[in-house]
Amino acid sequence: MLRYYAIAAVLVIVAASVLAATVERRRELRVASERARGTPSPPRREAASTFDPGAVIGDAPWALSAVPECFRQTGETHGSAGFVAAHLPAGARRLAPGTVVVAADCRVSVGAATLAVDRRGERLIVPPRTSVYAAGDGLAVLRAAGGSYDLRVYRRVSGGGP
Repeated sequence: MLRYYAIAAVLVIVAASVLAATVERRRELRVASERARGTPSPPRREAASTFDPGAVIGDAPWALSAVPECFRQTGETHGSAGFVAAHLPAGARRLAPGTVVVAADCRVSVGAATLAVDRRGERLIVPPRTSVYAAGDGLAVLRAAGGSYDLRVYRRVSGGGP
């Protein structure tokens, strides 16, 4: 039995000396500083304060979804003309071009084949071949793109009327 204790002691001593030698080699590694050509710095205050991204203006088939303070999307249907028309809300009536719908600080202008959403200097336009329907206290926006149709139904969050 003493023989096993001696073998175990030798193994522990060998393992400890290998570990100590490895640690000694790591101590030889030194980190030295080098002079850099440039210095990193935080963004300058004057640069951030002079940046003005300007108003957002552009085509957006999802324009009413981008203004959740005014409209909330409650449904969306994609497919053929017949399939999508069957999903128009009951009693929906088409809004004539020139109709303006106001909800909170949003102004929705119905065009002949487009829809424009104006809010605080930003203007988003639902591209051509768009029809807008009044559906209860909300809107249904039907848009044709190629051979496919897209219907989005929204409820008005606050105030205004057509």
